[in-house]
Amino acid sequence: MAVTKTFLAVLALVALVAPAQAQMQRTTPNPGGGATDSSGQYEPLHPLAPESPGSVNVLPDMPAVHKQADITYVSGGIGGAERQALRAAASNYNLHLLFAGQGTGEYLSDVKVTITDSSGVVVLDAVSEGPYFMARLAPGRYRVTADLGNGNAQTRAVTVPERGAFSTSFFWHS
Repeated sequence: MAVTKTFLAVLALVALVAPAQAQMQRTTPNPGGGATDSSGQYEPLHPLAPESPGSVNVLPDMPAVHKQADITYVSGGIGGAERQALRAAASNYNLHLLFAGQGTGEYLSDVKVTITDSSGVVVLDAVSEGPYFMARLAPGRYRVTADLGNGNAQTRAVTVPERGAFSTSFFWHS
């Protein structure tokens, strides 16, 4: 029984690694994370796209998916299995954010995320439950403010594309 479980675990690992290696060979590294294809468009690196976003059968460690007005978002990444589930679901979201400590790379959570549209209207006000935050927004220009609660909120202008995703990271000194 233990041998069968070990064999199945190894087989599952090989099934995840091979597609990820194939994707990595088709793209060039991007210092901001993910990769860019020959057109320069961001492509998230993930081993397999889920059959159904957030499906318990496909992504058992996927954090809860939330909806605020017309925006669907998810956050988390505490633990390897949850990070893997988020990477697998990345293609379902066109805004990818990462929160970490400057110099240490220590992942941060409980970051307040506020997104305003080009008219200054708040379209999303949420708290990230982990270092990864992904949202599905209408294509366009937005301002993303990330606030760790230490008096050093950071704001970035972002343009969410019609195809692909926009990815950025926020770093704070410890």
